[in-house]
Amino acid sequence: MPRDAQAKDAPPRTFLIEPFDIMLHATETGVQALQTRFGNWLRTLTGPARFVCWQIPTTLDDKIAAVSQTARDTDNPQRARLLMEYRRHYELLQNAAEYQRALCGIALWSNENPRALAAGMGSAFDTPVTEAAWPGLFEGRYELRDAPFWHLAPVGRPGGRSVWAILTSYEFMPSVWNFFRPLASLLRLNFPLALAVDIPRTYDRNEGIDAVESIIAAYQVHLATIRGEDSRSVTRVADCRRALQEMNQGDALHLAQITIAVAAPDLETLKQRVHAVINETRAWFLLRQEVGELLARSVGFFAAKRTKEINIPQTTWPVTSRELALMLAPLGYRKLSTTDGILRGEAVGAAYPMFHDSWKDKRATHEIWVGVSGFGKTYLCNCYLSREYAENGIPFDLLEPMGHGRHIARAFGLPWHVLNAKNTTLNPLDPMFGTLIDQKSHSIRIIETVLGRPLSGGQRQNIERGLLGEALDILYRGFPDLNRVTPDLAPTCDTACDVLSGLGDKDHIKMTARDLADEIAGLCCGSGPWASFLNGQTNVDLARGGRRWIEPRVFSFHEMSEDPIMLAIAYTQVLSAIRRDSLLDEQPRIIAVDEVYRLMRHPALLDFLIEAAKTFRTRRKKLVAIDQQMSVFLEGKARMVFENSPIRVIFNQRQGMNVFQEDAAFQHLNQQHRDIIAALPRFHYVLDIQDEGLWYLYNRSSESEMERFRTT
Repeated sequence: MPRDAQAKDAPPRTFLIEPFDIMLHATETGVQALQTRFGNWLRTLTGPARFVCWQIPTTLDDKIAAVSQTARDTDNPQRARLLMEYRRHYELLQNAAEYQRALCGIALWSNENPRALAAGMGSAFDTPVTEAAWPGLFEGRYELRDAPFWHLAPVGRPGGRSVWAILTSYEFMPSVWNFFRPLASLLRLNFPLALAVDIPRTYDRNEGIDAVESIIAAYQVHLATIRGEDSRSVTRVADCRRALQEMNQGDALHLAQITIAVAAPDLETLKQRVHAVINETRAWFLLRQEVGELLARSVGFFAAKRTKEINIPQTTWPVTSRELALMLAPLGYRKLSTTDGILRGEAVGAAYPMFHDSWKDKRATHEIWVGVSGFGKTYLCNCYLSREYAENGIPFDLLEPMGHGRHIARAFGLPWHVLNAKNTTLNPLDPMFGTLIDQKSHSIRIIETVLGRPLSGGQRQNIERGLLGEALDILYRGFPDLNRVTPDLAPTCDTACDVLSGLGDKDHIKMTARDLADEIAGLCCGSGPWASFLNGQTNVDLARGGRRWIEPRVFSFHEMSEDPIMLAIAYTQVLSAIRRDSLLDEQPRIIAVDEVYRLMRHPALLDFLIEAAKTFRTRRKKLVAIDQQMSVFLEGKARMVFENSPIRVIFNQRQGMNVFQEDAAFQHLNQQHRDIIAALPRFHYVLDIQDEGLWYLYNRSSESEMERFRTT
């Protein structure tokens, strides 16, 4: 009994599949792995199935209109100027290309749970699959017309609607298929069409073997009765023997047929496009143009309608699972899918702009950016912050240690906060938390970093931690609300040392308190190495000050880069102030931290960064953590930051490829992905968005971005 007998009365289940980029699999090993995965799933078919790919013309008109409307609505002249610059950029992109939207779907006639079917396909195709209704092949009413040739024409006012012709395969040629020829070639013709691979029947294994063996027997009888050579029949016998070998290795035998719908604005163009499709596929399969009533019925191949109900002459061809897998090649040709969100780059090869909206979730979506110096991280970061600010009105805080913050500060007319040891004071005792216990923990973390040792883990260290906590408790106890303590009222290091030195009720405790106070004072007070930086009133404006909205801010630390401890403390205090303000509202904001390893190498400050990342996310503050090597984010506690960052922007990683091979978080990457990452040219990167997909992109920036940020 054929397998489809089990699904004779099963309802159709339709699914939409997000196409992926086959260029990320374009090695011999990569495409073999794809074919194996697809083939293994096709082996499990128990009923009729149909794969459809729609290639629909699309434009950037919606994006251009949205940007224009935002420019009219905003009362910020700077944003309006930036928006008009981006509008011109999108118009230039559109004028230079003819964009298509690719949509793929599968219909299964099955009694199984649709969610289970979608999950199985998602695992096999390694791309999101959702149960959803298919779009119609065309809109409105159409009628059959036979002059000058059979076609479908819109009824009533055309309204820009296309005319259609439908082609159906009737013979498959003995040619070698792959994921790049012939079906992918059709998609590169770059005009609107739809392609359906109908699979009306999947044989039971034994029945399939019998069917192929009977074909071989028929050809052998034919060859035995003719005189001379019949190379075509010999080739068919060889194909059948190979099919038997594949079936004995587990493949199923399927009947398949290809139907192609071609659209055009007028009949002359339609005729040219039909001939182009026929010529493009001639070496692999032959197509007939449907006429009369058969043309009307053929539209059913692009809907969830059983093949028997469509009722056209059957011209299916037997193929094995691994051969049929190659007919799903359009899944690997992702094109422009949406214009919602921010431009993240241009797809390498396909050359379509990739937009992504990372704010659709109520919580912020953190990002990790990695790449060796000189390959475009800083430039892309400046472009990204500019686009988010212009199009979504989302401000940012940029913390960077190299001094390139001056470029984005100049571009936006922002104050440039340069922190240095001579002119900057950051009081480590400034209240950054609203509760006493959290504030004490924060201040103790800073002091631990200054001392270069933990205040825990041993008896003396635990006593020291308790004494320092008691001193801080005394200093903060007089403030009824820590959130209202301004820098001029906050206690300073010398005051803390004075209070600490007088604590203790036993001689050895008093001695420990005085020793700790002397140690802190020797570093932070008087003529200590960090006295001017840490002991005194904070002179950098980090306070919200009653403002409902804080403009973008740029903090540069390049003038203190020679002292890693001072730099780490400066990073922490600025991030602490940002974290403190983030608790007051849920306004979206981006916090970009370059060279984040400077924080992570200090255990006490790493704990703060992990906690801050969690706080930022729940308050719609996006953390963009930037560093040179991915390994920085995978070691020890730092992995918590990685696990909370589902978006990864990966530039050239030629010196840190081991993590992409060994770490379980990157098991979805194949060898081709790793080869691409190891050899990425400048301004090229892989965008890896968890549960959404993988993109190989190029930062095609606007002319205005290039003018503003070219020196970065």
